[in-house]
Amino acid sequence: MKIKPNRNTSSSEYTQDSWGRPMSPPLTHSQEPSYELPIFDTAEDEIKASWRSLFEFTTRQHTASLIFAGAATIGGGVLRPVGAIFFGNIFSVLANFGNGSLDGRDTLHQISTWCLALTILGIVAWLLEGLFLASWMAFGELQAKSVRDQMFTGLLEKDMVWYDLRKDGIASLMIRIQTQVRELQLAVSQPLGFMFFEVVGSSAALGTAFYYSWQLTLVIIATFPVAAGVLYLISLNLGPSVEAQKEELTRASKYANTAITAISTVKAFNGQDHEVWQYYSTVKRAAVFYLRQARANAMQFGIVKFLMVGIFVQGFWYGLTLVNKGLDPGHVLTTFYACLSAMQGVEIVLPQWLVLTKGMSAGATLKSIMHQVERGRKVTNMNGSLEPISCQGDIEIDNVSFAYPSNPRQIILSNATLFFPAGEITFVVGKSGSGKSTIGNLLMKYYEPLSGHILVDGHQIQTIDTNWLRNNVFLVQQSSVLFNESVLQNIAFGTLDHTTPTDITRACVMAGLEATIEELPEGLDTIVGPNGREMSGGQKQRISIARARLRDAPILILDESTSALDHTSRSSVMEAIRRWREGKTTIIITHDISQILDEDYVYVVDEGMVVQEGYRKKLTQKSHGTFAMFASSQSTDEDTPYSSPRRKSEPNSATFSEFSNSSGEESPSQTRSISKFFGMTSNVQTHTSTAMNIRSGNRMSLGVASAYANDLRTDNIWSSPIISDQSHFHIKSPSLPIPEDSSWQPHQLPSVKLPSRRGSRQKSITSISETATTSPKMPWSRPETLTIDTALAQSHSDIPIKQAEAAPLPEYKGKPEKLKFIMKPSSLNEIFRTIWPILLFNGRIILIIGFIAAFVDAAATPAFAFVFAKLLNVFYVTENQAAEARKWALSLLGIAVIDGVACYVTHFALEYCGESWVNSLRVEAFKRILNQPRSWFDKERNSAGRLNDCLDRNAEEMRNLIGRFAGVTFTVAWMLGISIVWSFLLSWRLTLVALGCAPVMYGITRIFNWASSTWENKCNEVADVAGSIFVETFANIRVVRALTLEGYFHQKHTKAAADIYLTGLSRATYSGLLYGLTDSASFFVTALIFYYGAVLISSGQHSVGTVIQIVNLLLFGIANSTALLALIPQINSSRTTATYMLYLVKLPYRASHEAHGKTRLATPLPIKFTSLSFTYLSRPHIRTLSDITLNLKANSCTAVVGPSGCGKSTLASLLLGLYPPDRPSIPGPVPSLTFNETSILDCNINSLRSSISIVSQTAVLFPTTIYENIIYGLHERSPYNNILAAKSVAMDVGIHDFIASLPLGYNTQIGEGGQGLSGGQAQRITIARALIRRPKILILDEATSALDNESAKGIRETVRKIQRRANLGEGMAILIISHDIEMMRIAEKVVVLEAGKMVEMGSFEELRTKGKAFQRLTEGGFVDRRNREDESKQDKERFMTPVRATRREEWGRGGSV
Repeated sequence: MKIKPNRNTSSSEYTQDSWGRPMSPPLTHSQEPSYELPIFDTAEDEIKASWRSLFEFTTRQHTASLIFAGAATIGGGVLRPVGAIFFGNIFSVLANFGNGSLDGRDTLHQISTWCLALTILGIVAWLLEGLFLASWMAFGELQAKSVRDQMFTGLLEKDMVWYDLRKDGIASLMIRIQTQVRELQLAVSQPLGFMFFEVVGSSAALGTAFYYSWQLTLVIIATFPVAAGVLYLISLNLGPSVEAQKEELTRASKYANTAITAISTVKAFNGQDHEVWQYYSTVKRAAVFYLRQARANAMQFGIVKFLMVGIFVQGFWYGLTLVNKGLDPGHVLTTFYACLSAMQGVEIVLPQWLVLTKGMSAGATLKSIMHQVERGRKVTNMNGSLEPISCQGDIEIDNVSFAYPSNPRQIILSNATLFFPAGEITFVVGKSGSGKSTIGNLLMKYYEPLSGHILVDGHQIQTIDTNWLRNNVFLVQQSSVLFNESVLQNIAFGTLDHTTPTDITRACVMAGLEATIEELPEGLDTIVGPNGREMSGGQKQRISIARARLRDAPILILDESTSALDHTSRSSVMEAIRRWREGKTTIIITHDISQILDEDYVYVVDEGMVVQEGYRKKLTQKSHGTFAMFASSQSTDEDTPYSSPRRKSEPNSATFSEFSNSSGEESPSQTRSISKFFGMTSNVQTHTSTAMNIRSGNRMSLGVASAYANDLRTDNIWSSPIISDQSHFHIKSPSLPIPEDSSWQPHQLPSVKLPSRRGSRQKSITSISETATTSPKMPWSRPETLTIDTALAQSHSDIPIKQAEAAPLPEYKGKPEKLKFIMKPSSLNEIFRTIWPILLFNGRIILIIGFIAAFVDAAATPAFAFVFAKLLNVFYVTENQAAEARKWALSLLGIAVIDGVACYVTHFALEYCGESWVNSLRVEAFKRILNQPRSWFDKERNSAGRLNDCLDRNAEEMRNLIGRFAGVTFTVAWMLGISIVWSFLLSWRLTLVALGCAPVMYGITRIFNWASSTWENKCNEVADVAGSIFVETFANIRVVRALTLEGYFHQKHTKAAADIYLTGLSRATYSGLLYGLTDSASFFVTALIFYYGAVLISSGQHSVGTVIQIVNLLLFGIANSTALLALIPQINSSRTTATYMLYLVKLPYRASHEAHGKTRLATPLPIKFTSLSFTYLSRPHIRTLSDITLNLKANSCTAVVGPSGCGKSTLASLLLGLYPPDRPSIPGPVPSLTFNETSILDCNINSLRSSISIVSQTAVLFPTTIYENIIYGLHERSPYNNILAAKSVAMDVGIHDFIASLPLGYNTQIGEGGQGLSGGQAQRITIARALIRRPKILILDEATSALDNESAKGIRETVRKIQRRANLGEGMAILIISHDIEMMRIAEKVVVLEAGKMVEMGSFEELRTKGKAFQRLTEGGFVDRRNREDESKQDKERFMTPVRATRREEWGRGGSV
């Protein structure tokens, strides 16, 4: 074997047992393990935002880019004082002409020379400023790429404990990380570049001012230190407010993400209003913190604006004194212009200050995560160094105790000891929450045990290399996870090295995927969608099993891996697994004991302890043992014994009264009855025991992953409707004539053709590399092959039963064309027109005040230019100089005060209105999203990730349109207008010459705007791709780790990040060059104005004072206009994000079929299906249901059964009004679906849903307390909306004792980021949610699939008591959708569906003896397979591998055998 240097030595001392195994002292329940891993919170990491935070992800490789950007910044910044020098020299020439020192000809010649210099300066500015902006935008892209790469790599190294301890769950963390990356990128590109640019420019300008007159400069900037101190004190409040706002927005994202992913549950329980109110309350709290930021930023603006004007008052007096002492007036003007240029730099930076502050916060937040990654527990801490040459397959779990880090007080495994010998199949059974799945998690090294030891082939699991272990131990979980790849690629993920088409074929056949692949439009090349949303639960489990077959690991762990399959499919798959795994170590974790044979060895786990072990035959003979109780609870529940021919050794019947603790073992008690809740009395005796203290078993992801499992039907809006003769594909047996020598890797699959069962047609399996590197080619439609399906049954007296056959479908004749959802960015006019209608009265008043103040601010600039020109005239007037100076200086001081106040009011008022506007849009968009029909969510463009990203990041960016940009644009527009009119009144000739440049300036600006917008869209598209990879990887990190796909997804994400970077570089190049051209154009216009002004002066048409006034008016107007150009890239970014938000806000609120009905029914019963058919809009050529005629009456219990994909769940969706039935081709007098003689199209859907409760196979829990989850959807005035009702129903479903054992009881947070629950515990809470409403119609859609047999028996007893209560006058109809035979037995009628049609109906006993389809469906539950082998085989000696060569009977605690 190969030994690496051990990086994880331990100093712990262990004792040894008689076999030489290391032992640890037992862990009692009182011992509380501690975890020192911090919950995700930047405050806990004590990392404060600072300027350094912007460069936290800058590496040595970025030095060259940063140096180049710095050089371009310095080059562009020094141009500002050069321009001020040129302006000063021009003013000196004009002053000399005014005092008679120069004649007109010399004046025109000298000014022409300086205008030529200005033109050359403009050309240089074009080049340098273009390079400046391009280099900083490229640096921003480089930083974003660095963050993405480092974050992805770092998160891949974290162990599962870190993920479990995230305060708000993984989904919201992923969203916030992407938002923080975006904010950091925005900050370190244009804003940071402009800040450095202005710092350089201001420094150079001040240096120039000192050169020309250091005395005057010192007087002017004397107040700068005081102003800087005030600005700093104001900025201290920004950081905490940014962090608090970020925390609230993270919480809002979590709420929105859960609601959208669990939209079916939200609609079924009328939870839209609750979700909207919860979301609204959270964003309202976030708004409070944002307004604090806005107030501080507005104060900064006001102070700077006041100083910009006020400094000239104090400097003017001293400047006049210096002129009288002989200083050149041109030098005084140069000093003024240089100081003004320096102050303008501060004004330009201030709008970017909040962006920079958020960027610093984002950098600190991202770095805090990286700090946790770097200093916390990593995967490498659990990674040993041992890589054995081979894996024999022995597994020993010795005295292992464990508690999940999210709930360290609750011991999941307590001194558990199990042995899984090489080459054998071993079963682990137990109740939900007993700790079964935890065994698989520990064997995969997701966690480390608190005590005890796990050995693989005699080696401590901690010493074994993790990758080697996961390559040799394969785990298939119940919630099978598929990635957004083709079916072929998802299967090929199972391989470690090269594989062949024969291997793929063999794996598909073993998993029973032939029919599924044949029906998929693109065969194996069909993209399954995010998280496998294009596949049903059963199909996903089959693909996972095929993946496991391809891996063919020495050790296989199957954790409820066939629970979504019907009995026939489950039996056939299990038989295939037994044949495949013969002679290989296999651990099957289940609560379904029907597949356990007499010769199989079984461990029974309860309360985290092994309470019984042995071969099935001997365990069954112990009638009072825990396993016997499981067996009896599965066999029958009927009062009249029903003898199953499956097992001869099982007792004929069993009741709870037959079990006691006489055997010395713990016996789980009967689940509490529903009698108290429904006001019934019961004669059934109940017993309690310690077994009812249900403890958390496998920590399941109850947020994104489980919620996605509900979205089983989606269609990709980006797909192409390609239908051809080759659109169906079928894999036959492994004997297909495939070249055996073809060897291929999972990510480079050659194109091979396999014959189809439908004749000579062939379907090409295209290269997976093509699928991965090109745009996804999603199917136009697919067959409805769902596992978790529902169908409705009725009385069988008047229903024509037809044999199953393919429903005739209309041929799809559409032309193949590429459909792409392209959303053209909205114009600013369209966006701004939405503001006024949304704002309330107070908001409108504030908006008006804000724009009035902006107008005052705009008027202040030309007023300043006029007064400043008058001040300059004082320098060369000889009469009343002091009086004139005093008059205009005081006027300038008044303008400074008014301008400062107006600036503060403008910024705060518009930020306030922007926040109100965005929050209203957020809530309105969220409300409209939740009110869209269920089919709307099936489209890829409406995925939860994209919608949540819009509500989060898009909203934050679009607020800038009014908060940061609208006021500036409005001010500049009025400023230019006033300046032009004023100038026109003074000299129409000079003004017209200046306006002649306007078309050219406008054209350049439009080109710049178009290029910036176009490339912004392209960058957003590639960023969405990388974001989806990021979320998919870490939302399914367990599966990524189990399949050792870290390298694959790292490579995939690296390529996507590189695509973003290259696209960003192209955007930077175009934007930089066009920005430089646009900004430098102001130099050309200025040169033209000065030249023509000199012509007018030299010709005597205007005085020097008039021309100076006009030049000042136009120059200040042009300067402010060019400052606006710097915001164009950011404006386009905000405009692009606003477009999608407005699309959501404008979604039709009542266009859905759910909003058409008005009739409110006192009772929805009876329900009638009359020749009902249904076809999903996303799959128009595949009819899911055909000609269903069925009645559901009050006081009835109907079971709908059928193979996976027959359309059962679709019926439940139709009952809930999630989809409307098809319109009949020939309209008849009776609607296809009626409730109490009223068509569903006429029913008020919300009222109808209040009478219906559904329990789905996949439990969906919301991120709130247990109590809030139980009462979810109840009206606040409902009599059942109280804690007593919640406790009562929790007792009835057997979850109250577990809840009471939690430290916070019913106030315990669950769901995303909360307390982890086992599948059974989560399912009980959802059952309680369904029952507390006292529905008229109760739909149980595989409600017991996640429960152990005893708990399932309790649920069945509950259903029976509900039936009895209904018969006493409650008028309830119960619809059972199940693969469980015992659930079928309690129904009065059983309806069998095949291929979307009803084929049989009758009582359970009738169908069992006469129903051929029913017999085919349920034979897996009745056939006795134990006689396949001689029972004496179980008594032969079973040896371990040569590691120890110990018989199982002699190992450990085999006394139960």
